[in-house]
Amino acid sequence: MKTWRHGIASPRLTLAGFVLLGLAVWATSSRPDVSSSWIALPAALLAMNLLASMTLHRSLRRGGLGLFHACLLVGMLAAAWGRLQHFEGRVELTQGAAFEARAVEALSRGPWNDGGVARLQFEQGPWQVHYAPGMRRAHTVSEVHVAGIAAAQRVGDTEPLVIDGYRFYTTHNKGFAPLLRWQGVDREAVTGAVHLPSYPLFDAKQEQQWRTPDGVLVKLWLRLDAPPAEREAWLFDPGTLAATLVVELQGRRIELRPGQEAFSPLGTLRYERLLGWMGYRIHYDPALTPLFWLALLGIAGLAWHLVTSGTMRRRLRMVFVPLAGRTQ
Repeated sequence: MKTWRHGIASPRLTLAGFVLLGLAVWATSSRPDVSSSWIALPAALLAMNLLASMTLHRSLRRGGLGLFHACLLVGMLAAAWGRLQHFEGRVELTQGAAFEARAVEALSRGPWNDGGVARLQFEQGPWQVHYAPGMRRAHTVSEVHVAGIAAAQRVGDTEPLVIDGYRFYTTHNKGFAPLLRWQGVDREAVTGAVHLPSYPLFDAKQEQQWRTPDGVLVKLWLRLDAPPAEREAWLFDPGTLAATLVVELQGRRIELRPGQEAFSPLGTLRYERLLGWMGYRIHYDPALTPLFWLALLGIAGLAWHLVTSGTMRRRLRMVFVPLAGRTQ
């Protein structure tokens, strides 16, 4: 049994664990097709290595040093648990629309994640993006309305919306979304928003194709009345910008302003108004908060060990005793 523990506590195994951890971090960060759940394996290996070392060496489990190593052990297990439960994704939300889990593109998901993103409920409100001269994005302010909370929540690139541990951050990905109403012949009217390419990244390609529920192909182009000047600061607020929607419907090219309609033998297309869509990145890792407090507790344990150790007391005595003699 002791020989087995010595093998698990081997410094060579420690080195191998850190090498595997580095490789896992590199692989998951450089290749999107590699799940970050692989980080859990070397983290668990290092936790076993540390636990075996603590059982063999009494000094590693006494006093402040014991507290530090205990926090380190629990922290590695928590990190592995968090990777198995994590979720990374992105989604585009139209102004005035409710969040739908089916619209989320999952980028990475731990095998123990329970799909909690499907239980989230909130609605996208208005948003604004401030630009500095030179088309440099300064900051983004997005308002969302969460179910059960009266006040609107503000979201930004560094100010997340947090619901049940899921964090939503705004991104540079956003654009226009014309709200359209289609009335087919002998069919019920349908209303929906069509997302145009990201703006101003694709400012010269604000075009899209949309097929109505009864199969009619509609081509769309958006033309702003007053495009922003690149050398000036400006505010991107889709609700305040005037634009013409150019529609190609069954071979006819029609220019529409909000409230106007385009007619065809198969139905009527009405341009209601111009909205915007905002892109979000989604992050979920339940281990983040426990890891924060474990780090603080571990630092406190390490400080406790340094202050109470004989080496630290001797060094402090060597510094303060000569200083006391000089002041006499």
